[in-house]
Amino acid sequence: MNILMSPSELNEANYKVDAFNKELKERQKVVSKGTLEEADFMKLLITQLKTQDPTKPMEDREFITQMAQFTSLKQMNQFGESMKNLVREFTFTRSLGLVNKIVFWNDDTGNQFSGIVDSIKVKAGETFLMVDGKEISPNKIVEVRERNVEIQNLPNKDNDSKLNNIEELNFKRF
Repeated sequence: MNILMSPSELNEANYKVDAFNKELKERQKVVSKGTLEEADFMKLLITQLKTQDPTKPMEDREFITQMAQFTSLKQMNQFGESMKNLVREFTFTRSLGLVNKIVFWNDDTGNQFSGIVDSIKVKAGETFLMVDGKEISPNKIVEVRERNVEIQNLPNKDNDSKLNNIEELNFKRF
């Protein structure tokens, strides 16, 4: 089996593949993942085994190498999922320490807000701090203060009455 293609055959094959992919995208709105997953790798391996030349079967070394690559791919996917879970758990655990503390965060326009973290909420695997009924991502927090510190200059664009409420809470509790 000759696996080398002449330049003209390669150009023709590329042209056909591009035309097919374009048609497929238009019909089915296919989005390319850009990465191979386990199922993709197995499909490639099975196709390779089905289409190999029976007089020149794949060498043992090649097959073992491909199986090792498949195993590595599977382990990398599992490791990636484990890391995602670890990051989620770490974010939740880190957020627990912010309950009852004053946090400062910036919105998308650069305005700074502050408030006391009332609770933590997990939604779709993501952790949010609940501050005055708003869901704040822990990634947006730029400063954390204890509630018993001086808070006269807290920036808050919502209204100044919340600052008075925070000061009243500090005097009542401490």
